[in-house]
Amino acid sequence: MFPFFSFINIHMATTPTSSTPLNQNFLHPNKFQLTFSRVPNIQYFCQAVSVPGISMGEIPVSTPFVEKYSPGEKAIYDMLNVTFAIDEEMRSWIEIHDWIRAMTFPEDFEQYRELPRLSKNFGNPKTPQFSDATLTIYSSAFTPLYRFKFVDVFPTSLASFMLASQDTPENILTSDASFRYTYYTIDKMF
Repeated sequence: MFPFFSFINIHMATTPTSSTPLNQNFLHPNKFQLTFSRVPNIQYFCQAVSVPGISMGEIPVSTPFVEKYSPGEKAIYDMLNVTFAIDEEMRSWIEIHDWIRAMTFPEDFEQYRELPRLSKNFGNPKTPQFSDATLTIYSSAFTPLYRFKFVDVFPTSLASFMLASQDTPENILTSDASFRYTYYTIDKMF
């Protein structure tokens, strides 16, 4: 019995393991940069961003026995959710507020015509409601690993923020914004 166990241990020690990853570093949750061509202040004040997931529908296929399913034909992307600090001049919050307000023109049509002029980097003047966004994820050595490029981004919600007299100046105000987009691509940077 003893020689059998010795044989297994020797055999296991000499067999190369092909499932060991070459890079065993973990992805750091605080090494990222989010940029929008339309709202530049988010880049400096972004606190958190959720990397959106992707799913697809399924098509039921009837059979006399059980319901079978086939893969759907369209990708369904999760929302791009961002938490950002509000600067003293409130530019990070107001940029998104004004973007939503201009797209919905609550007072008159002239507000929509102002949409291209709200940002110097608004992109295509034929589709001023959209922006492009880029999320760059960095390695532990601050080298770019992946770049997510979001196409035709627009905000769908901007959260309120609370001012409270009992808070101390060390507490920073944050807000959340959600963005819809058409799709994203992932570029490997290394």
